[in-house]
This record gives sequence, C-alpha cells and structure tokens, in this order.
Amino acid sequence: MTAPSWMRWSLISLFAAAVLAVTHARTADEVAGHDLQLAPASGRELLAVLRITALPTPRRDLEHALHWSAWRRHHRHQAAEAHRRWNNITAATTT
Repeated sequence: MTAPSWMRWSLISLFAAAVLAVTHARTADEVAGHDLQLAPASGRELLAVLRITALPTPRRDLEHALHWSAWRRHHRHQAAEAHRRWNNITAATTT
C-alpha cells in the first residue's frame, strides 16, 4: 500500500525545510568565522541551494516528455469529464 500523495508531499516539504534550516545555519556559522557582513539568505537563494544539493535534476529525454504529456492530457480529460458530470448533476437538481 502506498502513502497518499499529500503525505508524500508533506514529507518532502519537511525534508526541504530541514535542508534549508541546516544550510542556513551552516552559512551563518561559516560567515561568523570571517569578518564578512552579509544580508540574510533569501528564500530564492536557499531554494537554489536545495535544488543543487538535494533534488535530482529533471529528466529531459524525449520518451519521458511524451509519456508525461500523454499522462497530463489524460488526467485533464478525466477532470473535464468529472466537472461536466458534476455540472449536469447540479443543474438537474436545481431545475
């Protein structure tokens, strides 16, 4: 049994927050040893460090891109059908 997607994303978010906190603390410690005066690291800068250190690079091959495109279009179609069915149900109950 696999974990629900919200649980996976929560875990990934917690991991990302931990990596960013450790990176921020290490940066502060490294700066404390020098006479440098730096502004605090921005969110974008910390995200860039996270991407470089912890996140894998995305796949860019053609087969993967075509598979993702087909998967995405299929799910968009399913969502549109679900919305259409729901609108028909609510229209039928209100008239």
